[in-house]
Amino acid sequence: MYGVKSFFKDNSNRYTDVLFVGSSHVHYGIDTTVLYKNYGIASYNLASSLATFWSMYFYIKETIQYQKPSLLIVDVFTINRDDESIVSDNIIDRFSLGVPLSFNKVNAIMLEGKKNMLHNYINPLYLFHNRYDGLNYADFLRYKGRDRYKYYKHNLIRYNIPKSVYEPNIKNIKERIKLYSKSEDYYLKIIKLSIENNIPILFIVIPYSLNEKDQKMFNEAERIAEEYNVPFINFNLDYDDYNLNFSEDFYDGGHLNYKGAAKFTRYLGKYLKENYDLPDRRGDPKYYSWEMNAKYHDKDIYNIELKQYTNLNEYMEKVKNADDYVIGITMLGNYQKNDRVVQSIATNFNINNIYLKNASYVVDNNKLIYSSDGSNQYLFHKEIGSYTDLVVQNGQRLSINRKNYIKTKNGINIVIYDKFTEEIVDNIYLEYKEKTINPTIKR
Repeated sequence: MYGVKSFFKDNSNRYTDVLFVGSSHVHYGIDTTVLYKNYGIASYNLASSLATFWSMYFYIKETIQYQKPSLLIVDVFTINRDDESIVSDNIIDRFSLGVPLSFNKVNAIMLEGKKNMLHNYINPLYLFHNRYDGLNYADFLRYKGRDRYKYYKHNLIRYNIPKSVYEPNIKNIKERIKLYSKSEDYYLKIIKLSIENNIPILFIVIPYSLNEKDQKMFNEAERIAEEYNVPFINFNLDYDDYNLNFSEDFYDGGHLNYKGAAKFTRYLGKYLKENYDLPDRRGDPKYYSWEMNAKYHDKDIYNIELKQYTNLNEYMEKVKNADDYVIGITMLGNYQKNDRVVQSIATNFNINNIYLKNASYVVDNNKLIYSSDGSNQYLFHKEIGSYTDLVVQNGQRLSINRKNYIKTKNGINIVIYDKFTEEIVDNIYLEYKEKTINPTIKR
């Protein structure tokens, strides 16, 4: 919902050159930062979960009142879904609450068969009036108090790697089956709308673990597109061309994770640069939001990958090489100054004085800014982000926004906060066992 709302509300998005429209396959499968960093393509994912073709039609119709993208790319995944079973209140909410009040918004809601509940979707107060007891301070701040949302282009990260995702083999399926009538009607309306407004359109199928029925429907959708000389590319037919790995590159059977999205988007971007006249926007001040979105995305991946480390030395090296980290450390219990793990932490974070039994340290951008001897009951407080504070009290608190991140009373606790992304990156602890600090990272 926020991605849809942000697209229409933020004026910088009026400069979008390539607009992707579709379901969750788009916002998990298209990495807008890869397109910008590698090719200078300014793109936006105007997508919502299980978006129907009639909602996509009104997305596009509303969009062209404000701008005309150089290229419209539509993922056709949901064309294989039954006209009625695809609809739910949640799906309508994500579309209708993001789009400005307009005839297009009203028509989309009416088409979902919710005429009797139209007031709910026109005035969100009807839907959310009972949320008052769950409101927090961030709800009253623009961008929820986080600068990153100023630059959001609706690309999402999914790190999870499943044990196995079925790799389909559909290259030899040539049969076609009829599309569901309502979806086909609006598929054709999208084609005609793009032609009438002189907007080039490309239909794609983002890779996923599809079945034979899906492929037969895509074959029919491709036939229809060809009648109007509209290009249609099913990227499930050439996995080897971009080295897609079904054991590493998927979040689940329907969605790519960030590794798969990066692989696929690099391949797609190369095709777009070779076949369309798309300018390189890198360095153009008008496209500053794309530059910042890429920086946030890169840091997100850096932070996500940090949490996968199990080797303490490698973990410390990655932490030390990062910018914008604030690191809170408590050492509690029976550790020794000459302990190998204690010495490693002291060396990596430039800690000269190692206190025994109960010590606390705070490191900001690799600079030690606070240390305390456990014999003194010091209380350290620092504002480390927008509406975010760190409190350290020897042996009692290692807190960010009043949540205590001490997990062991006999060992070492570490919490890491990223000032750039404005989020807690990791919280680990190392236990004291058999007269030594165990280097095994626990979370």
